[in-house]
Amino acid sequence: MNSIPPSTSAVSIPVSSVDSPLSAVSLSVGSPGIPGTPSVGYGPISNSQINSSMSVSGLHAVSSSDDVKPPFGLKSVSGSGPMLSQKRMCAICGDRSSGKHYGVHSCEGCKGFFKRTIRKDLSYTCRDNKECLVDKRQRNRCQYCRYQKCLAMGMKREAVQEERQKNKERDGDYECSSSANEEMPVEKILEAETAVEHRSDLHSDATGSPNDPVTNICQAADKQLFTLVEWAKRIPHFSELPLDDQVILLRAGWNELLIAAFSHRSISVKDEILLATGLHVPRESTHNLGVEAFFDRESAQSAEVGALFDRVLTELVCKMRDMQMDKTELGCLRAIVLFNPDAKGLTSSSEVELLREKVYASLEAYCKQKYPDQQGRTNKKINFCLCHQQLLYEAGRFPFVLFVLPEVS
Repeated sequence: MNSIPPSTSAVSIPVSSVDSPLSAVSLSVGSPGIPGTPSVGYGPISNSQINSSMSVSGLHAVSSSDDVKPPFGLKSVSGSGPMLSQKRMCAICGDRSSGKHYGVHSCEGCKGFFKRTIRKDLSYTCRDNKECLVDKRQRNRCQYCRYQKCLAMGMKREAVQEERQKNKERDGDYECSSSANEEMPVEKILEAETAVEHRSDLHSDATGSPNDPVTNICQAADKQLFTLVEWAKRIPHFSELPLDDQVILLRAGWNELLIAAFSHRSISVKDEILLATGLHVPRESTHNLGVEAFFDRESAQSAEVGALFDRVLTELVCKMRDMQMDKTELGCLRAIVLFNPDAKGLTSSSEVELLREKVYASLEAYCKQKYPDQQGRTNKKINFCLCHQQLLYEAGRFPFVLFVLPEVS
């Protein structure tokens, strides 16, 4: 087993020296290392789009945002109430409203979130002081505060329940799970996971240069990102989106997607993470090994990386293990992260929101069919998806420390 012993010393590399070579890494679907994806009916991603838009440093910059927390409550939105009505803005997050849903003008994102919360009887916890900012950019950061704002702005639980009852009376009790799967086939999602897993195995055979840590970082990042593009191309309907939106979605979610993947890969080991390269990273490694390759050993950032690593182990890896999350469910989780209608700059956010809803529907149908005796399994998976978006975002702030650090040791 390839592992990093806690006592091994790492090569110290200033952050400034890492940025430059990383910014040179770009993704090209047609490169020799990544053969074209077999046709699965969803189309390719343009080489020029990826090459011109997806550098490692660019990805990291796009996914960062400031955590501003003004006082939560009606006071912060009362002054703009008439404007919300006049311009048909979402009363919850300020995005463009698609109509009046459950008693309030809201966007498709907040409508779907509120409906899913009520129908699945989901519960949330705020990790802060229950005063998180809920706006278009950060509405997915805290599900608790988003739900509370839905209620505060007047969304009605009974409206969701009445809607569900009407649908049952119209369609009967039969739920069209086959229809949901046809629109977002979980078989294709599973194929995407297994295909990139095989690709990662091929990459793990490559050997890096032990004397050139910066090059190793670039090579590791290059492998990870190439594989991610291959995965996204295989997710149903992703390649049907405008090319610019495909790039935006990958840039917005690449770090969370990779962290979710290595978290699930690590459920077979204890107190460590298992990388796509086959290397094992023990918990203590991020506390006393290698972090100084990017930060000073005594710096606050170094301590934060160790704390985030602990949270990834306890809140992601351990919970995935306890839930016995299978690869199809992992694929659905990652597809939900990929189809992020809040990604900045999207021209087809409504279509992306619809695709995310289709993934939720397919996940529910899959769980009911695969695990008929586990009635609460779907709710647990959906709750997991919603409640851990914040952790995925936070861990994504230090992606290379978490999943390519062993390459520099």
